[in-house]
Amino acid sequence: MYRLLRNTHLFLGIAACLFVLMYGLSAVQMAHDTWFSMKPVVTEMRVSVAPETSDDPRAIVRELRNAGVRGELGGVGQTAAGYKFAVARPGTNYQVEYTRATREVKIKVSTAGFMGMLNRIHHLAGLGHDFGLINAWGVCVGLVSAALILLGATGIYLWVKTHSERVIGIVLLAINLGICVTLLVLIQRA
Repeated sequence: MYRLLRNTHLFLGIAACLFVLMYGLSAVQMAHDTWFSMKPVVTEMRVSVAPETSDDPRAIVRELRNAGVRGELGGVGQTAAGYKFAVARPGTNYQVEYTRATREVKIKVSTAGFMGMLNRIHHLAGLGHDFGLINAWGVCVGLVSAALILLGATGIYLWVKTHSERVIGIVLLAINLGICVTLLVLIQRA
């Protein structure tokens, strides 16, 4: 049993490592935003919508996928000339203006780069999004969260079974608990 749990602990740690590092890096970026250049690169493009395409924002977004516009539709608003809406994916936002009369779409693309993408991924939550990759990310986050809980549980079991390291483990656990409680109290009072 000990060997199985040790191997499980090792595998879970390796599997979760990249996700934890990504969250750590994006947390550093959010805490110290002046250390990183987060200014997005903004470009504009125009696309004509095919005459057979429906005059509906979802149909227009499907048509725009051929022009490289991928992401989740949001913020749909009707204007006198047509529609304004946003399409977003982690690190890239598209501000779309559609004109009914000319069937032309003006797209303003803001690309935030790698750190901007990490920042947006850090904030993504749940399932049920229109953009399938965001749902896949939600599944991965759920699996890694479960893996981290199991990693902690197997780590405690392995620590209890290793008699020579119990004192060091208790000291480190007490220090960690003290730091966590202190931070929670400070955050609550801030």
